[in-house]
Amino acid sequence: MIEKTLLIASALTALGVIITTAVKVYKFIRKWEKWVEETSEHELDNYLSIKRLTIMSHEMPLSERIAAGEKYIKNGGNGEVKHKYEELLSHLPKEF
Repeated sequence: MIEKTLLIASALTALGVIITTAVKVYKFIRKWEKWVEETSEHELDNYLSIKRLTIMSHEMPLSERIAAGEKYIKNGGNGEVKHKYEELLSHLPKEF
């Protein structure tokens, strides 16, 4: 009788350890996924900011500003910077 009780208790303990480990691994994976998503969002924001600065900078050559504008629009950029890019496109034939 005692042996059966010890066997059941050890099985329940092992099951508890397995479940606890699985929950900890799951939580770690979820935190990791959230960190990767946030990092990706920040990288895209930084990328678009650099393109925005390139487009708006008067010191940059027109060809680089237009190339940056194409990438900016392609990656979801919009608004005033898009209008500036379209304005730059209108100046392109005049210079070449």
